[in-house]
Amino acid sequence: MKFSARFEYALLTLLHLKCEPDEGPVSGKALAESLKLPYRFLEQILADLKRSGLIRAARGSQGGYRLNRDPADISVYDIYVATEGQFQPWDCGAGDDKDGCGSDHNKCVISAFYGDFRSTFISLMKGYTLNTLCSAAQSLKRNQQAVTAP
Repeated sequence: MKFSARFEYALLTLLHLKCEPDEGPVSGKALAESLKLPYRFLEQILADLKRSGLIRAARGSQGGYRLNRDPADISVYDIYVATEGQFQPWDCGAGDDKDGCGSDHNKCVISAFYGDFRSTFISLMKGYTLNTLCSAAQSLKRNQQAVTAP
């Protein structure tokens, strides 16, 4: 399974806003430069994150973006929904064959599998928060610094 660049960039952006020591708002251009992301695409992602209430923006020379919720309350699933919409890997009744599931037992079995997959995957994404990810990133950084220290 591969995630979209939109979702991955949103994760990177929110982790940057949480994990970096600067407590003030960060401009979109500064985020794009720091994360080495395309600015125009990042603007669209920031709009999605703002619309979902995960971040807020302040205007002016000291303006920029910052988290709008406690990082312990922002799950990976929240970020996914903000950038991708609901997680729906399979819809048995979608497409041209609206009655496909009822008449095709193979589709029913696949639909049941995807239902289990969906609920497990959503549960996993809800179990990871920005705090969880930031703590793991900081731990990796400390370990790397300890290995490279003379």
